[in-house]
Amino acid sequence: MFYIVVLGLILRLSNIVKPEGLWNDEYVSWYVASTPFSQGFWQEILKQCHMPLYYLYLKPFVHFSDTILRLTSLIPGVLAIPVMYLVGKEFSKKAAYYCALITSTLSFLVYYSQEVRFYSILFLFSALSLLFTIRYLKKSDWKNLLGYVLSIVLVLSTHILGLVYVFFSLLYIFYKKKKLYLVFVLIAIIFLCAYKYAYIILLKLPASQWWGNFSYTNILFLFSDYFSPVLTNNISAPPVFFYNKSLALWLTVPTLIAFSGLIAGLKKGYAVIVAGIISVMALASYFGKLVFITKYTIEILPILIMFVALGFDKMKRYGVILLSLFVLCHLGAYFTPFYVTKLKRNEGNKIVGDILNKQNSQNVLFTYYEPNRFYRYANLKDKNLLYISKSNRHLYKQNPAEILSQIPIGESVSVVFLDSVSFLDEKFVEENKDNSQIPEMFVTFSDVKNSLIKRLDRDFTNYEVARGGYWTVIRAVRKI
Repeated sequence: MFYIVVLGLILRLSNIVKPEGLWNDEYVSWYVASTPFSQGFWQEILKQCHMPLYYLYLKPFVHFSDTILRLTSLIPGVLAIPVMYLVGKEFSKKAAYYCALITSTLSFLVYYSQEVRFYSILFLFSALSLLFTIRYLKKSDWKNLLGYVLSIVLVLSTHILGLVYVFFSLLYIFYKKKKLYLVFVLIAIIFLCAYKYAYIILLKLPASQWWGNFSYTNILFLFSDYFSPVLTNNISAPPVFFYNKSLALWLTVPTLIAFSGLIAGLKKGYAVIVAGIISVMALASYFGKLVFITKYTIEILPILIMFVALGFDKMKRYGVILLSLFVLCHLGAYFTPFYVTKLKRNEGNKIVGDILNKQNSQNVLFTYYEPNRFYRYANLKDKNLLYISKSNRHLYKQNPAEILSQIPIGESVSVVFLDSVSFLDEKFVEENKDNSQIPEMFVTFSDVKNSLIKRLDRDFTNYEVARGGYWTVIRAVRKI
């Protein structure tokens, strides 16, 4: 077991220093956590779509380096390995080692053990809730009941969609035990206390999830993301499963190996929890209330790992072979350029910060994001900061380039574009302004980019273009 934990630690430490800095979601984690209690901490949380526990956990570390921030996710990622060992041990010693080894090497968990987001700690809490669910169903004493209640409170306090997980978890326990009035009383109190807060956050979900459409491939990528070394559905899934032929074997072989174990080790009651959450997520995504992203369902991953481990255990010698092949797929991927710890954060905010510090313009115009997204890396002191963001974009709908009139003649300006939301050309934008099939954000900020570049070409000189990741920063000096 010691060597399994050490292996997991080594994988999670590899390439943990990211030269691109925190990418946008990570930056939000840092920014919210770094906001003082007296200066709007709780208001910043309400602007997000998640619960407050993770931001409170991160708060003591906000003045440290990016690497230290990433270690706050690595620690729960490593702690989850022995917890999953205990989950498997409820069934057999072999299943315990299988659960631990899968958790240790699974590329999906390695990736989120390096990201400054709550998914690693959420997996740990979900694993604990699974452990105490199993124990409580075996022995209904107050210790196991307390462990179960505390673990689901931790899940609820971390992830807004944990509500769905807890609902199906309680449904299963109620079905098995029949008399869980104490649990339901406690959960009712929790829900009543958190109702208003959760309701406010849930209202924000449809506004924040706009960039992807649901299709059958989302379900396929859910399992390939969990069980293969290739992460595809981090933001949104491609329209076809075999989108890259060179990755086809990496996508399918380990996924099929895991699926064979999963089917063999399936336990109907826990499968209801899994099916329930996937169904709710799929329906919400189908009706445009959510984007179906693998990490949003991470609460079910401990159950799936348990199924796979139990299946391999049941297969005996054949299971050992399959487990070995599965682990070798993930370890073999470590030596390829697409291994999860080598993935570049193309939206890393440090890319922009470094460019802006080098250009040192008197004025900076941000598009899509507001200036506070770059305070960690860019020296913006004494600079005139302008922005066309998601919050004020409607003010510039008719003539986005008019904002450049605020730049004094003879002064320099750096204009920041996020290319991943502003990639449509002028003709396409003009023809699709009222096309509901094209996300409005893509159309709006492509129009902003096209308009600003035309104005820069016309009224500015000393043109410099710097690109990095998904960012373009144009520096110019106003001549007229």
